[in-house]
Amino acid sequence: MKNHGFILIVLVMLLAACQPEIPAAPTSIPFPTMTVGQTLRGVLTPAGAFAQNSALSNPATAIALSNRATPTPNYTACPATGNTLALAPLPQTITAANEALLIYLNSGGDTANLETALRQNWVALGETGYVRPHDIIGKGTTDVLIGYTAPGDTGILSIFGCQDGRYVLRYTITADGNEAPQLIRVGDINRDFVPEIVFTRRVCEEDEACEFETQVIVWQAAQGRFINLLAEPLISLNIPTLNDIDNDEVQELVLTLNQRGNSATGPLRTGVNIFDWNGSAYVLSIIQLDPPRYRIQIIHQADRDFLRLDMPAALQLYQLALDTPDLRDWFNDGRAVETSYALYRQLLIYAYLGDERLNDTLIRLNTDFPFAEGITLADLPPYVEMANVFLNEFTASANLNTACNVVQAVISQRPEALDLINRYGSRSPVYSALDLCPY
Repeated sequence: MKNHGFILIVLVMLLAACQPEIPAAPTSIPFPTMTVGQTLRGVLTPAGAFAQNSALSNPATAIALSNRATPTPNYTACPATGNTLALAPLPQTITAANEALLIYLNSGGDTANLETALRQNWVALGETGYVRPHDIIGKGTTDVLIGYTAPGDTGILSIFGCQDGRYVLRYTITADGNEAPQLIRVGDINRDFVPEIVFTRRVCEEDEACEFETQVIVWQAAQGRFINLLAEPLISLNIPTLNDIDNDEVQELVLTLNQRGNSATGPLRTGVNIFDWNGSAYVLSIIQLDPPRYRIQIIHQADRDFLRLDMPAALQLYQLALDTPDLRDWFNDGRAVETSYALYRQLLIYAYLGDERLNDTLIRLNTDFPFAEGITLADLPPYVEMANVFLNEFTASANLNTACNVVQAVISQRPEALDLINRYGSRSPVYSALDLCPY
């Protein structure tokens, strides 16, 4: 038998784990201790710069040049407002639409009149659009957030701010569909004394598979741009809320998971995810999930443990999937498919461990899925045949790799072995033939 160490190849083939691990019950996890984040930034001289510029070869000259004053944008001056202006007719492109808004603001147009013009003349606000004056960078000036339906029936958020006495376009982002990105909060949410903008936009991989992408952006003066304070992308079926759960005067981003899934996503765990401020970013701090409702959810987690070589944990979860009668089926044929799959997986683990329960597992598999008169292995779920050929070859050769090669031949002849386990939606793992027998 080959050394079991070659199983490590499967670590390169990890399943796409879209749902967190399955706890027995929700557990309380303490919030992280908030520490003030500091960042030190510098610009390195490009390689070869001294060789290309003889003046820089003199250290004193180089230091003097590096200390010369550089223009600093003036964010404190805005165009005078109050003029009664007409907004230009709706242009044909997004770029031209934002340019028309810039011309209006730089000509001293009033934001209240702008909202009326966007609603009546451009018919661009609908039920979700907005014009929000707000001091975004903390300089006492009025920035303008505009969410509207741009040309091409595209929802868009554009942020205009003052620089050197004129408005400039500081930030823009589009959504899938005609609804503008929705503002959740504009203001200081983490006690850094700078306003944050929390918004969500609709994103759709397909017409019927839309979700929400949420961002927390803040103006970074040193970089002269907005940055996202979320440590990782936040895409969800629900729109998060803000709430100071631990009473530390810092708002946490709370994502309530109340969707059980659909045909596009597959089954989802319900519960709550909480993102807390750690001093430099918002990070996923607390995961509290309800017990799984569907058998396949437990099997998916068992597979993740299997591929991490945590065989005791995987065995326990496969057994839980087999012995819990009130678990639900995602598909009508789910009980037969998932039961045979879980027993097949157990058999693989017992072979790897050299455990005598290997034969008991095969007996249960063949008892639950018997060869009745006129029924062959090909008439049963593919995992029944995979289990039988695996054990036959392993008994003869005592070689896990050789046994898996025989299983791979079955998978190539019966593609439903992959189709049946890969049909559970975009939030479920994606399997390859090697994942089904990785030795």
